[in-house]
Amino acid sequence: MEELSITECRIVDQSLCTTDPPMRSPENFEPGVDDHEGKGAYQFQCPSAGLFQCSITDLVFRMEGEGEVLYRTVPWDRRLLAQRGKRPAGPLFKFTCLKLSVCQLRLPHCEIHSEGGCDFLSVAHVTDDDSMEFLLPHETTETHVILNITGFCKYGITKEQEAPVSPIRALVLLFYQLPDDKNNSTLNVLLLPRNVDIEEVCKTRRTRNGDREIYIEKNPNCRLTPDQEYTLSTDLTDEHHIDPKEAEFVDYDSYTNYMPTFQLYLQTVIKKVNLLLEEHGGPENERIWDRLVSLPVSPTEVPSSGTTKVNFLLLDTLEELGRSDMKKFQWYLIKGVEGFSSISKGQLEDADRLVTVDRMVESYCDEGAVKITLEILRKMGLNNLADELKELTKNVKCK
Repeated sequence: MEELSITECRIVDQSLCTTDPPMRSPENFEPGVDDHEGKGAYQFQCPSAGLFQCSITDLVFRMEGEGEVLYRTVPWDRRLLAQRGKRPAGPLFKFTCLKLSVCQLRLPHCEIHSEGGCDFLSVAHVTDDDSMEFLLPHETTETHVILNITGFCKYGITKEQEAPVSPIRALVLLFYQLPDDKNNSTLNVLLLPRNVDIEEVCKTRRTRNGDREIYIEKNPNCRLTPDQEYTLSTDLTDEHHIDPKEAEFVDYDSYTNYMPTFQLYLQTVIKKVNLLLEEHGGPENERIWDRLVSLPVSPTEVPSSGTTKVNFLLLDTLEELGRSDMKKFQWYLIKGVEGFSSISKGQLEDADRLVTVDRMVESYCDEGAVKITLEILRKMGLNNLADELKELTKNVKCK
């Protein structure tokens, strides 16, 4: 993790800059991953001039021409920001573009424009010599802060510490620790601002907890008010416990700290649970977030070979695929692979990774689901991922 020290601070008002070309929709791209420094930067190989949006981070680049852009998140130094009366309002990104072909950067924010929160945003620009300037946006849209730039290093959205409190667009993310041999399991519930990098959250959680925990994809969107207390409840009658009973949503603490806001402890195997998030002391029956969540069921015994249940290994593998690769994987299942029957398009329509795994195991049993996954991964050129799955499932037999 990199340390930032601020040796200089100044304010630049970009609203005085040259007017931007007329707004148009950017072209979406799926970033690659550049890991030559072991830091897992996103990679965008731009083919030409234009406006391009990252499908993972929602960052938008206006390009003057072709060029490679590398970008990744780095830690904020909140103490030094606080000395300037600021706090984080988005991830801090470090950028590299050797050809200097990026002329404009659009950073996603989570403010609700009609609530007035955008009026208190600025962007911290940290240079190579660790000096910092705060840039007032050239323009702020419903979703992004727009900056005209001439050079790169680190950029991140900040907000005035004394800004009035107002609701923001937020996420409820779910991470499930599978039942142990005593049927005890834990559902970790994270309340986060909408502009966090979800891939980074999943990666951090996976590094911390390994295969014991899986990400449950559920519509996460809601509105939350910073510094407001919330309560989580369920429809369960079986033995369970929620800790804590109330918790404060601290948005500015959420860009490097992906710890759970709530934890639901279960003492029996539960297949479905209805989760309800409400404002503590708020109007009765006003639901902030209400979802029916399916929880994967794990066997109570782990095979002596040390292998994990196939469903979860397959799920971990599919979670390594980006959006476009996942669509291509499902395309192979629908079209059929030699030696395997196809899965109908209707069964995979709008299917997330969990449902896709279920459909494969239902159609081919455990051993067959592993074999067709290996075959498709190799057809897609993802040989390293296939080799990892093959090693983890080498003792799998059809059940």
